[in-house]
Amino acid sequence: MSTLIYDQKNFRYQAPFDLPLTISRPRKINLCVASVIATLTMLASPDGHTETYTPQPGINSDDIVINSVIMLGTNRKDTTVLTSTSPIEVISDRQLAETGATTLNQALSILDPSFNFPQGQNAVKGMGVRSASLRGVGPDYTLVLVNGKRRNVSSMLAGTDPWTTAQVVDINVIPITAIDHVEILRDGAAAQYGSDAIAGVINIILKSDANGGELNMHGGGYSDGGGATKSLSASKGIAIGKDGFLNASIDLLKSAQVSRTIPDWRQLYPNGDPRNATAGGEFGGQWGQAERKDWKFLINSEVAVGADARAYGYINYADQTTSNFVNFDRVVLPVTAPIKGSPDAVTDPYNYNTSFNPWLYPNGNQPQAVYGTTDLAAVSGIKFGDEQKNGKWDFSVAYGNNTTKRWVHQTDNPSWGAASATSYYLGSWVDHSTSFTADYVKDISLPFLTEPAVINAGVLHRLENWHTGDNGDSQSYTPGPLAGTHLSTLYKNYPSLYPYANPSANAQATADSLKNLSTTADLVGIRPQDDYAVDRHVNGAYLGGDFHVSHQLQLGVTGRYEDYSDFGSTSNYKVTGRFELNPTVSFRGTVSSGFHAPSLALLGQQTTSSPSNWSNNGSGGSSGYILAMRSSDPREAAFGGKPLNPEKSKTLSFGTVLRLSDTASVTIDAYRLAIDGVITTSQSLSGVDVTNAIATSGLGSQYSTVSYALNAWDSTSNGLDIVANKHITLEHAGLDLSAAINVNKTTVSNVNKYVKIGNNQYMAISDYQIRDAERGTPRNKFVLTARYKTGPWIVNGEFIHYGTYWYDAGNVAGVASPNGNVDQEFSPEGYVNTSITYKVTNSLHVDFSVQNIFNHYPQKYVTGNSASGINPYSFIAPNGAAGRYIYTGVSLVF
Repeated sequence: MSTLIYDQKNFRYQAPFDLPLTISRPRKINLCVASVIATLTMLASPDGHTETYTPQPGINSDDIVINSVIMLGTNRKDTTVLTSTSPIEVISDRQLAETGATTLNQALSILDPSFNFPQGQNAVKGMGVRSASLRGVGPDYTLVLVNGKRRNVSSMLAGTDPWTTAQVVDINVIPITAIDHVEILRDGAAAQYGSDAIAGVINIILKSDANGGELNMHGGGYSDGGGATKSLSASKGIAIGKDGFLNASIDLLKSAQVSRTIPDWRQLYPNGDPRNATAGGEFGGQWGQAERKDWKFLINSEVAVGADARAYGYINYADQTTSNFVNFDRVVLPVTAPIKGSPDAVTDPYNYNTSFNPWLYPNGNQPQAVYGTTDLAAVSGIKFGDEQKNGKWDFSVAYGNNTTKRWVHQTDNPSWGAASATSYYLGSWVDHSTSFTADYVKDISLPFLTEPAVINAGVLHRLENWHTGDNGDSQSYTPGPLAGTHLSTLYKNYPSLYPYANPSANAQATADSLKNLSTTADLVGIRPQDDYAVDRHVNGAYLGGDFHVSHQLQLGVTGRYEDYSDFGSTSNYKVTGRFELNPTVSFRGTVSSGFHAPSLALLGQQTTSSPSNWSNNGSGGSSGYILAMRSSDPREAAFGGKPLNPEKSKTLSFGTVLRLSDTASVTIDAYRLAIDGVITTSQSLSGVDVTNAIATSGLGSQYSTVSYALNAWDSTSNGLDIVANKHITLEHAGLDLSAAINVNKTTVSNVNKYVKIGNNQYMAISDYQIRDAERGTPRNKFVLTARYKTGPWIVNGEFIHYGTYWYDAGNVAGVASPNGNVDQEFSPEGYVNTSITYKVTNSLHVDFSVQNIFNHYPQKYVTGNSASGINPYSFIAPNGAAGRYIYTGVSLVF
């Protein structure tokens, strides 16, 4: 009898036989490998022979999802998960619902081992945008399709730790109730689907029911407080004509703020201020998950328009609002590292913060950022013909528009003193695209093939545009009457507002030019000089074929040519193969090239911000404004910048498919993903040569620091995916078991670390950015699921294990930066989820789910990494940092 024992620190596996297995990092990897081995042992039939599954009374077909038919990565109608030449996983709507997740991003994070997207993003970094990421690389390398058509991207250039800023698809705009199933292709597929399909493709298949529907009402929250959630969702199918349908879905969600604040470990007020004796706790601000208010609907339809023609289309609209708090504006200057003369100090106790406004917020203030997004996507098309006769045509047009607006509340512009507003509108960004595609598929019988070859071809024309929508409130960035005032002058002129100031106690701080009063709000609106618009058009064509050379050997090849109006042409290929050794064992492999064109937001967005007293490597702030230059600005050359090149990739994969029985399977796929010219954002560049370049390039004397995007390095990701499934038939019951693991390691090389400005070299890429790319995501992820169904009861359980990952800071690994940040390794994490559904009647269902049953939290930051003083956990925690979540509700099925 095999035994699995798991706790947070140790894993022990007792196998029924000796394992000749040696692993260099046993504590961190043995959990996953040993668990998979245990699962493989479990999957085998007791007598070692192939078993045949016969459906039993009371067991629905949805209990078996081992070998689903797929449409992703192939044009053959009979291709399944186990006969595909590439690794593909199918996740049903039932599986999505039984996770208890309220969004698609969260559900896929629970179910797919290759999917890693941090669930606990805080503040404004990546706020409101939740995308898809596969194989440990950024979400901009995963293409998202809906019903096989490319989905439009968000207008916001969002950052999601540990990845740099990117323009990606927000998959949460799609109502979960509208989804029939999700296909995940874990392989490079740019030759088949175009730009972005470097790490893989996610195809969201919409419901096509012509009758029936459901109404779901749920509520829940976190057992440690916060996150109170209410949701209402519904879907309805309507028959149109003889065999047409219209399926409509709507989701409404409201989720409250979550606070996991710890007492601020730094001094909040000047020496001598009696408030220091009572300060602490949440008085220093709030830290935790954002508040969300979403509503979205989707209508999917298809109808016959002739003997062999069908018109189809869908329309999807979403309105999402996300709000969260940013760093607290303290009364005294926040300093994480010790200051001169006081090795234990974590503030400058004699000098007030330059962003402190004593007229409006005598105790300090914590601004609240609000992001509002509207997203509209519509697809319309017609398909006609027959693959076996003259071929099948599919003509379609797709339109997408995404607008992101921002606000900030509980804020101010200190240079306006008592006259400052406390809320500002910060402006908007807009992205829209229109695509025209024509696709053709034809079965061709050839004498040397055992089955007809499937030939597919197509052409495309895509128009893309990104631009700033409108500017922010001018007072958020316009200097007020107190602009340029040194703090020491304010101490003298307003002694009642600064009663404990003692500037003579720290002469160095008094003379520091950074002590001039801040002239902007905490979050600054889009300025007129940052307005911009950029567009492109893309033309392309592809040709491919799938060939059964023999009953055992299948080969596929696809070539694609695309021409970009701003980056020229690119050609890519994919070759696949599958060899069936016998009905039990098959081998498959692929080799492909890929590309990812720089996003329009990356080319067009420019931001001007005020200096900060904090940076990841402790380099400090500056006296002038910080300019994040748009990547299409030719003035970048003065600062060592170069025009961006598209990222190119090569993917190799090889796998084995084991069909142990009709109800048991194992797939093992190894891969190597190499990406050349990875785009990331440079460090903030400042110094004498930068100042001179600012003057000669005509940017304006108000700037002192510049950053921009560049092709920073090459990366190689080597990994392994193992997926095992088993269905067990019991008396009056059924049990579905699955185990899946992704092991991944990324290595960075050929780093463009320095740029030349004037006659000197400046560090553009910091060492911590490199380390972040290599180890900022879990090294492995293991998912074990079990679903038991008997009579009216369905019990579902998941165990998710994340391997070690790192928070990286500073230019020297393991050495604390000037601001106190230091590299930190986070221990492996394990989470257990469960859901229970009871069918009161065929129409009335009651469900109860608990995510993170044992209320596990990730490892806390070391003190020096708690940059805001009140945040105990990192932004990159893969499962978030909010604790146990309880969710319950009722569903009406009709």
